[in-house]
Amino acid sequence: LAPAATLLDRVPDAIASVPASRALVWYGEAMRLWKRGPVTLSMLAVLTVLAQVAFELVPDVGPLAAKIVVPLIACGMLYGAAAAEAGARPRLAHVFSAFRASAAAIGAIVVSSGLTFAAEWFAADALAGVNLLRPTATPADLDSMTVLAIYATSIMVSLPMSFVPLAALFDDAGFVGSFTVSVAAFARNPGAFLLYGAIAFAYLFTPIAYIT
Repeated sequence: LAPAATLLDRVPDAIASVPASRALVWYGEAMRLWKRGPVTLSMLAVLTVLAQVAFELVPDVGPLAAKIVVPLIACGMLYGAAAAEAGARPRLAHVFSAFRASAAAIGAIVVSSGLTFAAEWFAADALAGVNLLRPTATPADLDSMTVLAIYATSIMVSLPMSFVPLAALFDDAGFVGSFTVSVAAFARNPGAFLLYGAIAFAYLFTPIAYIT
């Protein structure tokens, strides 16, 4: 749920420069929002994971379809967090909210997620010769260091696109505008984004990462 914290720091027209420590504020605000609807927001996260697993069980087309549909399902957490921020109650129905967004917004979200997955795919192929689009390519095929390297690659590539869903869904920035704003925010505040990514990577070493 940590990405939802950026709802409170939506990039304005004149992008502000913030200290690296702002990343800690983002995670803190994410926890504050989660406490306003812990059960529903947790269920939205669970539904995202279940959707990913369900698609991967479908031979051939399932894993590819997951890269299109699951990022939109995951946006339910952003809608839930936005509701909590506005003083409303997060709802499970938010899992469908992104599907009602504009074509430009949906395209921006799917493409940003696809670019991140492409980086994961290339890393897995280069480091272990594993095709992540094959249903049989499970984490068991990879040693722990390779898995961590793939995750690190994914996080680094995704950082400049962190604001894409927020700009697309909540600021109606359009396809190109969503990427422009997000990349500009990253370029202006690399310290905050890198610390944010480092914390996300460190999360992989915590016990809870393996039960969520």
